[in-house]
Amino acid sequence: MRGVKVPRALAEELRVIMARRGIVDKTLAILDDGGHVMIPVLKEPDPEVLAKFHASTFDGQFPSRHTRTDPIDQVRASVSVPEELKLLLPEKWEQLGDVVTLRLPKELGPYERDLGEAYAKALNAKTVLRDIGGISGDYRTPVVKVLFGTDTVAVHRENGILYKLDASKVMFSSGNVDERMRMASVQCEGETVVDMFAGIGYFTLPLAVYQRPKRVISCEVNEISYGYLVENIALNKVGGRVEPILGDNRDLPGDAFADRVVMGYVKTTHEFLQTAFRLLKSGGVLHYHETCPNELLPGRPVQRLRDAARDDRVEVLRFKEVKSYSPGVSHVVVDARFTRTS
Repeated sequence: MRGVKVPRALAEELRVIMARRGIVDKTLAILDDGGHVMIPVLKEPDPEVLAKFHASTFDGQFPSRHTRTDPIDQVRASVSVPEELKLLLPEKWEQLGDVVTLRLPKELGPYERDLGEAYAKALNAKTVLRDIGGISGDYRTPVVKVLFGTDTVAVHRENGILYKLDASKVMFSSGNVDERMRMASVQCEGETVVDMFAGIGYFTLPLAVYQRPKRVISCEVNEISYGYLVENIALNKVGGRVEPILGDNRDLPGDAFADRVVMGYVKTTHEFLQTAFRLLKSGGVLHYHETCPNELLPGRPVQRLRDAARDDRVEVLRFKEVKSYSPGVSHVVVDARFTRTS
C-alpha cells in the first residue's frame, strides 16, 4: 500500500489538498505517530507538493477505516429524501474555511434546505451555498443561493496562507492550488513584481509570504476583491512588501520597471499583453494564463505572446496545463522571458 508521510503540523492541509484531487484512499485509516502523519493514497502526489509539505512517499500497511464516517454517509443517513434520490447527493463540494458550496441536480431542488443543514452538520460548516449559475461576468462572481446559515465570509487556509473572502461574491478556485503553490517557490528575491489581476491575493500572497521580492504591485479593479486583498495583506503580515492598487492595470504608470509580471486571469488575458510588455524590463519574466481549446495547444498561447511582443523577443521557459476549464478547453500557463531588441 502506498502512503504519504508528512509532519503532523502540515498534515491536515496536505490531506485536504490530496482529497480534492481524489488521491486519498478513503477505505484505509490515517495513522499518527505523534510527530508525523501517514496518509494512504491511491497514487503519488506531484513532487512539488511533496517538497512543499516536507513529505515523502513509502510502501506500508494501513488498517481498514471502520471508526470514521465519510461525510457523505452522514448526509445520506440523516436526510429525508426518497431512497432513489440519495444516489444523486453530491460526493464532492468546495469548502473554504467553514463555508461550503454544493452543486445539486434539479431533482434535489425540493429538498435543498434540508440538504444544506445536513451538509453543514456533516462538514462542520457555518454556511452552505448552492451553486446555481457557476461564475459570471468580468469580475468572475459566483452565482449562488444560501441554503443554510447567513454568514458567507470565510477565512481559508492553504499552504500556510490565509485567504479571507466572501464566498458568495468572490471566486476561489481549488483547481488552481498547484499554481498557487508553485508561485510560492518562484525565486524573485529583490525583484519588482506586478500582479496585474491580483484578486484577493491568489498569487501575490504566495510570492510575498515565501519569497523576498523588493515589492509586489498588486492591481485589482473589483472593489470587493480589492477590499479582501487589503485585508489579506494584513492577515499575512506582508504589508511591507505588497502595494495594493485599486484600478485598471492598463492605467499603471511607468515603463520597463518590472522584473516579473503575473497575469493570473483567463478568457481575455491576451487583450492585456501590450500592457504587460510595457511594464516589463528587458529580460523580465511573464507568467501568462489563458483558456484555450485543446486542439490549439500549445500554439495559440505562445503565438499570442509573440504577436503582442512584435519585434521584441519572447523565449518560452515553461508551458503547463493548470486544469480542465470546460469540455475541450484547458486553463494553461506560459512562463516566458521578454527581451527588447531595440
